[in-house]
Amino acid sequence: RGMSVQACLNGLDNVWIVKPAGKSRGRDIMCAKSINKMLDYIGYGVAGKEMHWVVQKYMENPYIINGRKFDIRQWVLVTDWNPLSVWFYDESYLRFSMSDYDLKDLENVLVHLCNNSIQKEGEDAERIKRESMWDLATFKQHIVDATGSLDVWENKILPRMRDISRWALMCAQDMLENRKNSCEVYGYDFMLDSDFNVWLLEVNASPDMSASTEVTEKLTYMVLNDLVKVIIDHKDWSRSRKDHRADKCDTGLWRLIHKGDTEVTFPVSAFGCKLELQGKEIAITAKYTGSVPTYTIDGSTRETRSKKLLEQQADKLRQEEERKTEEAAERKKEARRLAKQAKREQQRQQEAQRQMLLQQQQQQQQKQQQQQQ
Repeated sequence: RGMSVQACLNGLDNVWIVKPAGKSRGRDIMCAKSINKMLDYIGYGVAGKEMHWVVQKYMENPYIINGRKFDIRQWVLVTDWNPLSVWFYDESYLRFSMSDYDLKDLENVLVHLCNNSIQKEGEDAERIKRESMWDLATFKQHIVDATGSLDVWENKILPRMRDISRWALMCAQDMLENRKNSCEVYGYDFMLDSDFNVWLLEVNASPDMSASTEVTEKLTYMVLNDLVKVIIDHKDWSRSRKDHRADKCDTGLWRLIHKGDTEVTFPVSAFGCKLELQGKEIAITAKYTGSVPTYTIDGSTRETRSKKLLEQQADKLRQEEERKTEEAAERKKEARRLAKQAKREQQRQQEAQRQMLLQQQQQQQQKQQQQQQ
């Protein structure tokens, strides 16, 4: 625990979450405890399979509200990659799972995934739709009720969310194309553990801006309206002469949390950090014969086995059965041969004994005749 800041997330069940790298809206995500089940799911060892996957340690001790898991969707805006300019929106919202949290029920995505695209497929989705999301004001009130004040939000959760938002973009600064006069809005997904520590799950490009609930209907309008204030009004304000500027430019709820001092002229990855991965390689058999998933045209429906692997496995089984049948036939043939040989030997011995008895009888008769004479 002292060597890993994430050790507190491990728990005792060894649960991992597997995600396809190129998909969104929670499609084809699964939870598992066994590496064999994960390899079975992703189709490890199948030649020509080019699907990439992300495997993460599952947070086993999330902060739970009313028995249910949730994550926090936070909007972050980048108006320039070099020098890096990062904006943080002061409103966020919570997305809840619609089933009670239970690590024993890993197959139920309604328990473990908070995506609205997943939760709306539940049987009672329409009836409990209003419960599936909270705005920030509702969450703050919950914190006050649970802890007695907003200190944990103001001094722990919010500052950490801002730091992580900035750090994640700084790490990727030299990996993305820097196009001037353009911007990008990202959807950060955060979770809290049982001690209110903040953890980043993923960063989504092109986050959902639909009015899926009353919460998002209000917030997405605010975000987009304030976005215009940043990319147009603030840009004109910053270009104007200082003596003609207003004291402050209205950017709505967007807050500038990072502005690079100078342009980066060399890769950020060359800062001299030692990013060495240490540990032992997991021993995996070179040839995997488990089931393999395949995908339909839209990529959202999973099958349990690929047709090609099924045919290969069927051929192997058929050949094995044929080999066993041939071996059994040979064993029966050999058994019949040995039985015939044993029977002939028995008959030969019986005939030899009969001849010997005849000879003994003849000899006795000859002796009796000689004695009579």
